[in-house]
Amino acid sequence: MTIQNIIYISGSGRSGSTLLERILHSSSGVSALGELHCLWRLSEAEITCSCGSPFRDDPFWGAVLANTGLDTAAIAEFRRLEGLVCRTGYIARHRFSVEALGADREVQRFLELQFRLFEGIASVSGCPVLVDSSKAGPRAWLLACDPRVRIVHLYRDPADVIASWRSAKFDPGMGHAMKRMSIVEAALDWWKVEQLVCRLERIRPVSRIDYRAFCAAPQEVIGAVLAGLDLRTLPAPHWTAPNAVEQGANYHSLNGNPDRFERGPIEVSARRTDWSKVKAGERSAIQLTASALRALYPGRA
Repeated sequence: MTIQNIIYISGSGRSGSTLLERILHSSSGVSALGELHCLWRLSEAEITCSCGSPFRDDPFWGAVLANTGLDTAAIAEFRRLEGLVCRTGYIARHRFSVEALGADREVQRFLELQFRLFEGIASVSGCPVLVDSSKAGPRAWLLACDPRVRIVHLYRDPADVIASWRSAKFDPGMGHAMKRMSIVEAALDWWKVEQLVCRLERIRPVSRIDYRAFCAAPQEVIGAVLAGLDLRTLPAPHWTAPNAVEQGANYHSLNGNPDRFERGPIEVSARRTDWSKVKAGERSAIQLTASALRALYPGRA
């Protein structure tokens, strides 16, 4: 099996990417990989597959690495190249030009390694369509250099995103609570992602999904987005109701949201912020910050 298309999910953290990838993974011929960049960003001991196996013991990922020949040295090169080219400053030095980035030797090598990995995953999974929900804005720019990649951007209101980052969330894969960002950190992360995707969509197609619209009518929204992606094989999520899908088999997602460990049917519903549980001072700071961000980058589904 060889790759036909990569669906890369862009967006800030806590924007609903795990929910979206799990829905897409319910389709025959689609394999969702989670935050794939964890493979080279984290040590083996820090990665747990969504199937519950530690990365170093997981038969799926073991087969992928054996199939691709990616060893410790290759993973180290992944890490080095990401630290060099997967940066907003590096993209800016190439004048925000996909053509200039595609001609850069370091970018070419980074993409060569990634597609070697993608091809190995397609071969082991038997799926021609892969979903990478790493979300990082700079990597969306680099992957946009390849015509097989489709960018889907998830927009979630900044107030909900920042409030979510301020709440405690336990990750059973890591064995401890996820990092809680400060209001400033969460706001900057949201702003950087939106800034980069707004620039990218001026020169490359980007399909947008608004989190609230997605949760209100998931089957309709996902159907419309998939129909517009010009994929060689059109995914067909296993909908059991307008707002529910049957969990896809052979799900081997890497790190990210702990929801990836859930089993059984997936019901789509918006996670609303309970502002009554947020201290008054922090609530005001979040809402003021979000108001400024919203004015800069309003949602455009």
